Parts: sequence; C-alpha cells; structure tokens
Amino acid sequence: MKTESNDINSTRKAISVHFSAEEVNELEAQLVRDFQRQAKIPGFRPGKAPEKMVRTRYAKDLNKELANRVVSKAHESGVQSAGFEVYGIVDLKEGEIVAGQDAVIEFTVDIIPSFELPSYEGLKVTSAPVEASDAEVDRMLDQILSQRAEFKEVEKAATAGDYVRCGYEGSLDGKALTETFPELPAMYGTQKTTWEEAGAEDSPGVRAIIDGVVGMKAGDEKIVTMEYAGDFEPAELAGKSVDYTIKVEEVREKVMPEMDAAFFEALKVKDESELREQISENIKNQKQQQNFQAERQQITDQLLQAVDLELPQSGVENETEALLRDFMQRNMQQGAKEADFEKNKAELHAGASKAAVDRMKSRIILGKIAEKEKIKAESQDFSQIIMQEAMQTGQKPEKLVKEIQKDQSRINRMRLDILMGKTMDKLLEKAERETAEAAVADA
Repeated sequence: MKTESNDINSTRKAISVHFSAEEVNELEAQLVRDFQRQAKIPGFRPGKAPEKMVRTRYAKDLNKELANRVVSKAHESGVQSAGFEVYGIVDLKEGEIVAGQDAVIEFTVDIIPSFELPSYEGLKVTSAPVEASDAEVDRMLDQILSQRAEFKEVEKAATAGDYVRCGYEGSLDGKALTETFPELPAMYGTQKTTWEEAGAEDSPGVRAIIDGVVGMKAGDEKIVTMEYAGDFEPAELAGKSVDYTIKVEEVREKVMPEMDAAFFEALKVKDESELREQISENIKNQKQQQNFQAERQQITDQLLQAVDLELPQSGVENETEALLRDFMQRNMQQGAKEADFEKNKAELHAGASKAAVDRMKSRIILGKIAEKEKIKAESQDFSQIIMQEAMQTGQKPEKLVKEIQKDQSRINRMRLDILMGKTMDKLLEKAERETAEAAVADA
C-alpha cells in the first residue's frame, strides 16, 4: 500500500492511497472467509459451504463489501495516519474496486494547519464590581412598582409616562403612506387604534407620535412631522419627511401601588427593607453572571489575537450555516418570517461568517490547550450535563441517556462543550484579575 499527499492550498490536501492487486486480493479472500462463516445455505452446516457456492450466491454483496473494506483501509492508513491534523473529508473518489486489480482511493481533505500555542497562563481579565448601588436598587424597585401599576382614565392632557389610546395616519406629499407603500408595516403607516406611552424613551414606535401625544387629551387632533434618517429601515422611509395626523381617544394615568402590607405580602417579603435586600442580591447575581460571560470573552479575544491561523474552508462554511440556522430558528419562534431573513440575506451571512471564523478558531486553540493540559471529558461531566438537561426538560435522566446513546453526533457535541468549558475554567484559574475601578486608576 502506498500513500501520496499533495497540497491543494494551505488548508486542503489531496491524499491518494494505492493498493496493489495482491493487497486487494488479500482483503477479498478474508472477506470471503468471513461470509463463509456466517452464510446459511441449505444442505450445509454453518461455515461449511464451499467457497465457490458462497461467491456465486453472494456475488453482489461481496463486491459491495469489498469496496467498503478497501475504502475503510485507505481511510485508516491514508487519512487517520496522516502526518497532519485532518479536519474532515471534503470529497472521496474510489474508482473501480475489483479483486485481482490495482485500486486507487482519492481523498480530498481539509486540515488544521499546525501553529504555536501562545502563552496562556496569567492572561488578564477585568471584572466589573458586583455590588448593587442605591440608584440601581431604586431603578429596579421602580420597575417592580410599574409592573403592578394601575392605569386610570383621566380627562387631563397626557404627560410623560401616561398611556394614550389614539389613531393616526401617515401621509407623504399629501398622499396616504398606505397607498404609496402598501407593504409598509402598519406601525409606520396607519393605525386605527393603538396605545402609545407618552414621551417614552425606549419605545419602538414613531418618535414624532410618541412625543406628539404629550399634551394631548381625549378628543384632541393634531399633525406632527417625522423626519426619517437617510439610513432608516424600512428603506422606503429613508430620508423622507412624513406627516402624521393623530386623533386621541383616551388618556390613562399611571398610578403606582402603595407599598403597604398587601403589597409586601404579594412579593413574599416582610417590608421595604427586605425587598431592597432581595433586589440588591438579584442585581449582584446578574452582575456576577455578566462577569462570568465577560471574562470568558476577554480570554477568547486574547487567544484569537495571539494566534494567526488559516481555517479549513469546509469548517467555516459548516459553522456559518449552523449559526444562521440557530439565528433563524430563534427569531421565527418570536414571530419572524422567512421573508424577513431574505431581505437581509447578504448582511446576515456576512455577520454569521465572521462569527463562525472566531468561534471555530477559538475552539481549535482551546482544543490544543486541552490536549497540552491533558484535560478530558469524564463520565461525571456527562452525568452533570444530562442531569441539568433532564431538570430543564422534565425528562427522566434514564430516558434522556437512551436518547443520547443513539445519537453519536450529539455525544460528540457534548464532549466538545465539556472540553471547551473545562479548558476555559482552567485558563480563568490561571488568569490575573483586576476590578474595573483598579483598571481606571492604573490608567
């Protein structure tokens, strides 16, 4: 058996594995012996059927299995034993495989080029303080109160924070927007009845309308003008000056609840002091989780910057498609339509491709560190993941294990996630930490 490899580019190689006729015959002879042992032919005890009869009776199966064994042997000797790290097989050409003839198996493989690991001990990470300030607690308390607020109808003009039931119609150069742009979302064209929070800073609606209803009361009508930016989306409105006729039907004032015994009982706290303590602890936990993610991203960014590595094309393409698929699934669950993605297809693909490069590169680097540090996915690691998933999905762990055992790709993903997580934990153990205040002071 002879193996040859040639570079197609820096991350792709062609591997040819040559079998002599004698080597093919040897594999074929062993194959026939295996069939003889297993063949069930009337009139003969198991394993006693004549070779010629086995060859005749199972000719088609023998030919198919011979091809499989030759390709498998070629993969074992030419791909798995190659002197470089193979990422995956891109193409396979097996030609004609017949007993008594030479055979050539050709693989096109993507590889992971060799690279030098950077120094990864003592990487610097900056964490934000986790203690909750009085102002943060006050804001969170206001949100809790707002969630339980009542909205009472009033006769007065709307002030910031009031909710206004109104209708409006947009027009451009004296013509209704719905006629000029019939595909425009209703929010930008005509709304017969809708609610607007007067003066809200973070509302997704038309800014001129949100601000315009301030000072209006039930029965009022007025025209406001919205100057859309040149890069506004939807593009139909970009750079346009649109007039909106607003008619107010009702104004409701936001009335905060009293922080009395019933209020605290509903929240299962004793008093305002205990509520503030609870809010403070929640904010602290949120900040700790943010630091958890931020520290990992800082480590990842430093590793990415320290390594110059070309990535296999097939890997980037697969990762890009996986990211796009996940993105679309998440957004479609929230009501997005496939047509929405089609409009921004090029932009979405470019963003996913960039993220795919970073994600794949970081996995390769972390994988090399795991190998050097002898980090492995142990059985208890799998058990922990399975128990967490069982709790989240409400399944019995035993049933989940049986499902996972049937899906090798799922097992491989779990193993990869475990390795990446344990390796990152190792890097963070060795990292040099400082708080955001210390970083500012040093600057």
